Amino acid sequence: MVALDSGIKRSSGGRIIFVTSFKGGVGKTTVTASLAGALSARKMRVLVVDGDFAMRCMDLVLGFENASVFDFGDIISGRCSFDGAAAVKDKNSYLRFLAAPAIPANGDSELENDVKKFAFKRFFDSLKNKFDFILIDSGANRDYLYDRLLGCADEALIVSLHQASSIRAAEQTASVLAALGVDKTRLIVNSFKAKDAEKDELPGIVDIIDRSSVRLIGIIPYDSKLPPDQEKGIIALSGGNMKKLKMYEKAALNIADRLIGEKVPLFKGIYKASFKAKMM
Repeated sequence: MVALDSGIKRSSGGRIIFVTSFKGGVGKTTVTASLAGALSARKMRVLVVDGDFAMRCMDLVLGFENASVFDFGDIISGRCSFDGAAAVKDKNSYLRFLAAPAIPANGDSELENDVKKFAFKRFFDSLKNKFDFILIDSGANRDYLYDRLLGCADEALIVSLHQASSIRAAEQTASVLAALGVDKTRLIVNSFKAKDAEKDELPGIVDIIDRSSVRLIGIIPYDSKLPPDQEKGIIALSGGNMKKLKMYEKAALNIADRLIGEKVPLFKGIYKASFKAKMM
């Protein structure tokens, strides 16, 4: 495994990853933000796109609430260029953010028409040489915007909570994506509760994989320290102290390393070996 402070050779073109689930409340936005923090801590150039125009809360989770003057809607409508709309907190940061537009309660038919005409694939392909990873946080409902953004992605990460109904939704999501031609999908189990899995009160890892039929790329354990950080707009690995990472930060880093291409044990730095065996 590559050390935290060592350089990682970048590929010639970036990867566009669609983070999704057809079940709301599974933590797609939180997972996307945590992965963005972990990847940028690895000195990967990361763009986060808020593709959920209905909820549009990624700016709060990333801590970009006051950093975004323009948004994705301004680009789609031709009012602003990408460089003018993509927000950055620090000129030395590896992370940039493209906010979702604020849509009035009665909708915005003009924006909807612009979305249907916008050349999404050309737009995202033009960004591949600027970023190592482009993470698109999707909405929970499949609509015209969902399909247009999905069509730009190279792969998808499906997020599930550690519960039966959410795992079923992950399976259904993977089935729909496969029908739409997305053949590279991976599962992230969010808010994993190891003690409940050990007591057979919640499914274990093997059972989750069997139920979802999606290849697992990582788990993020339940961590009571995550909600306060999220409220403050503090993302994973942004504190600068790599020796005292929280559980969810270690998990996000494990997944980020796998995305980069490193071989990382599933529970590295999170659970002890004896505990891991019981959960499997």
